[in-house]
Amino acid sequence: MARRLNAHVHVVHIQDMDDEPLDPDCDSWESQSRTAIAAAETSAHDEFSTGDVSWEYHRAHGPAAVQLLGVAQQCDALMIILGSPRGGPASALDTLLGQSVSHRLIGARRVPLVLVPAL
Repeated sequence: MARRLNAHVHVVHIQDMDDEPLDPDCDSWESQSRTAIAAAETSAHDEFSTGDVSWEYHRAHGPAAVQLLGVAQQCDALMIILGSPRGGPASALDTLLGQSVSHRLIGARRVPLVLVPAL
């Protein structure tokens, strides 16, 4: 889609608990955390570097919807493209508690949102 729109893509990785090692008391906790964060950036680089789409990587920490909206507004984004909610009990609980990123972005009504189903 970026190619067809001749758009510059901003890949935003929001650091969350999945980036953190399970045991914060472990001697190598900081090293493991840096490794996980670097792996996410490497994955994005591997995915986008082979194509002819212009892109850049952003790393952020904090509430995902707030961070995504911040980057979108800073870059005057045409839209935000987000993976659809994962489904299941955890997703339902996030929605119920108002933590769903997609629901928060929809509620913000600042930038059009495209939800892409997981493969």
